[in-house]
Amino acid sequence: MASPSNGYLSNLGRELHLAAPQSAEILSELEGHIEDRVHELEAKGVAPADALSRTLRELGASRSIARQLYEVHSRGTWYHTALAALPHLLLSGVFALSLWASPGWVIALLLLALGVSFFGWKRGRPNWTYPWLGYWLVAPIMSWGLAMSAVGYGAWGVVTQGALPLGLPIYIASFVYFALSLWIVVRVVSKVARRDWVMASLTLLPVPFLAYWFFFFYDRPDVLPGGGQAAQEFGSSGAVVFLVLAIATAIFFRVGRRVLRAALLVITAPSVVVLAWLSFQGGPGFIAAFAFSVLALIVLLMPAFLHKPRRGEEMSAPSSNTG
Repeated sequence: MASPSNGYLSNLGRELHLAAPQSAEILSELEGHIEDRVHELEAKGVAPADALSRTLRELGASRSIARQLYEVHSRGTWYHTALAALPHLLLSGVFALSLWASPGWVIALLLLALGVSFFGWKRGRPNWTYPWLGYWLVAPIMSWGLAMSAVGYGAWGVVTQGALPLGLPIYIASFVYFALSLWIVVRVVSKVARRDWVMASLTLLPVPFLAYWFFFFYDRPDVLPGGGQAAQEFGSSGAVVFLVLAIATAIFFRVGRRVLRAALLVITAPSVVVLAWLSFQGGPGFIAAFAFSVLALIVLLMPAFLHKPRRGEEMSAPSSNTG
């Protein structure tokens, strides 16, 4: 096939934002359609170069075709939609049953998220695995707060007492851990964003709320195990928030247009923070809720700046047999 066709397919492949096997299959079928149309025009006496140019004009701009193909092929089936919403539903159930304070349940859910994420990564990263990946990333992200709390505590000790309250190795380990885990998270998110930054934003959807939840405990220690009525109220509120995340994820997978998906995420992330603020009475105040709402928007838009698809990464060569 002439180079103009390859260039057209390459541009279209970079705009598809679909999984590599799915993109390769679509491009292979489209290439076959182009070849058939070119041969048809050549049989009518049209010169080969003119036949190819005419065929590409008939197809339309590659970006427009890619957008239409994305809307058709990115919509998840009901089965995949259920799998994508499942981690949110599991957490909603854990909170509703007041199991959230049990380390065993938390560790089990993290291991499950890690297992599903690893399975999805080895299987070509199907879209329904990204919400699971988001909860696996929560572990290092939330532990940053603990590491930086230790560092801040040490800095305050130096200012007020002239000495570190803890041993120097602890602070060195905190900095090393923070740098390593930050590198891992950025690398994973950028790899997802390289294909589709909207899917990367879906992966990070629970992070702002869970960060707010982390700081909530600093202000309400009575909610921890043994907190009685306060703990039950917190569990009920958490169950509602994760249910909202599950519903938003299901809508995301059933909507094909990227702009609607992006709008859904931009609305949902700050909304769950505000919902948490309204529900968790006595927690961080209005200023904290506003700050975390802004943080939610920053977190969701961050993958858009990491979205730098490299030529040929999202597709195999158009002439290869990838079906």
